[in-house]
Amino acid sequence: MRVLFAIDPSIAHLYPMVPTAWALQSAGHEVRLASPAAFTDQIAATGLTPVPLGDAVWTARVSDDPLEPKGHVEAARYAEVLGLHPEEREYWYLFFQYLLTPTADYLRPDRPEADALIDFARTWRPDLVIWDLTQAAGAVAARVSGAAHARLVFAYDPAGWSLDRLAAGRQALVAAGLDENPLATMVRPLADRYGVEIDDELLVGQWTLDTAPPGLELPTRTRKVPLRYVPYNGAAPVPDWLREPAERPRICLTLGESYRRFIRGDWNRTPMLLEALADLDVEVVATLNDVQLDGRIPPPNVRTMDYLPLNLILPTCAAVIHHGGLGTFQAAVAARVPQLVCDTRESIMLRMEEETAEELTDETGIYRSGVEYGVRELDAREQRPAVRWVMPAKKLEATPVANYVVSRGAGVRLDHQTQSVTELREAIRTVLDDASYRRGAEAIYDVWRAMPSPNDVVPVLESLAGDARNRR
Repeated sequence: MRVLFAIDPSIAHLYPMVPTAWALQSAGHEVRLASPAAFTDQIAATGLTPVPLGDAVWTARVSDDPLEPKGHVEAARYAEVLGLHPEEREYWYLFFQYLLTPTADYLRPDRPEADALIDFARTWRPDLVIWDLTQAAGAVAARVSGAAHARLVFAYDPAGWSLDRLAAGRQALVAAGLDENPLATMVRPLADRYGVEIDDELLVGQWTLDTAPPGLELPTRTRKVPLRYVPYNGAAPVPDWLREPAERPRICLTLGESYRRFIRGDWNRTPMLLEALADLDVEVVATLNDVQLDGRIPPPNVRTMDYLPLNLILPTCAAVIHHGGLGTFQAAVAARVPQLVCDTRESIMLRMEEETAEELTDETGIYRSGVEYGVRELDAREQRPAVRWVMPAKKLEATPVANYVVSRGAGVRLDHQTQSVTELREAIRTVLDDASYRRGAEAIYDVWRAMPSPNDVVPVLESLAGDARNRR
């Protein structure tokens, strides 16, 4: 069969889909990965076939007119009307403030990407479309071309969960004058243009490829196909120094790829972690770039490099310190490594602040639409309107990931906002010295290993796509 993937143009979204795409291709199916044209080279580097959509120089997040996230007042009002408790609000903010914006980016009527995806699907006639959480046009392309379609989520599913909450609270939302389904409202212009009906299936797929290990998933009404998250981190030569056994316990320090492109300074977390590691008898490999280091000199026992695939380094490590990203968490699970997850007690809610003259030079923890370090950097005074988005000092998924790791005895939580350097150091030392954390890592590895692999799921996808085709 022919399988079309609709992918957000970012490595953090591409890499989790690669093992499933390769499993389908290795089973003899034709596979294509469609994404905005500026992302073509990154897809091609995986050995898979890209379908470039739209303008080869346009990137949504660093365009001249990027869409802004939903404001915190509106986000909080929805949460209040829906009666969400504090933990539930975090899942809602993730959907409403963080996922809806990139979804809208690639549905914009002034951009050709969504129409290009649908035109390709009409011509190529896929049997199955697998789409990213932010690529809702994939569902429309499937409906127009007659293909079956599914979402692939990277652990838990805040979109499916939030849509269930919206449906349950519809009457209250209407009474409060709020949009009863903001995602449907975003998709409707594209769907109407192609005569496609908006229904639940269009918004969440005919089924969901769900990579959440048991205990991390969110309850949703969606039809789920369990899928083991097989880490793919790109390809790179094995460094000479990595071929030799470590003389001291090796720790990997990685704080993610996504935020460092948009946030300078890392909220003072990096210098505290480096100071905590400096006095330990360990070898540290830190995948930190100049934006994260922000001029700080690492101690002698820390080797820094811009990037190193986690599948190369983690199997050699006694522990990993990371930012709580789902991809890093899953890679650590697969490598059976105890985890120290950086997390804070604050909400992930995005807050918008107007700048004053005194604030213009303070960029710590500030996100600006239209700016990406190393790609498009603007002086603060050049960008109007002068809106600063204050980011929480943690990855969006950090708290659920930390809760999962800690509850299963596979590691600890590190909070640079409440813990001193000494306390951070002792937490690291404890994970290295206490064998129970290694046993906890082995236990969650066993849970992960018991999930169906991408190869196992290929026959399931073949059957489901065939059933959908027979129903047409």
